[in-house]
Amino acid sequence: MLAIATQFPHAGSAAFVRGSADPVTILRRNADGTVLVRREPRPFERRNRDASGNTTLSLDDLAETADLAVFGPDKPRHHRRARRSAR
Repeated sequence: MLAIATQFPHAGSAAFVRGSADPVTILRRNADGTVLVRREPRPFERRNRDASGNTTLSLDDLAETADLAVFGPDKPRHHRRARRSAR
């Protein structure tokens, strides 16, 4: 249906649900601040051709990347520091 990828949070863009990082595609933005999204099927689920994967979420429940969906913008992600060799 939407073949051209667009930038978040416009219709046609990819997004991730906050907390679970489930991938979704934004289909439509509503005037009340919600969005109609299509949930991507998980690998173990059968892919249906009906609209059962479509749901309405608040725009605040979506994040642009999976890292932001899991960790959030306020929590810095801790990276492992490279080991220094003691010489």
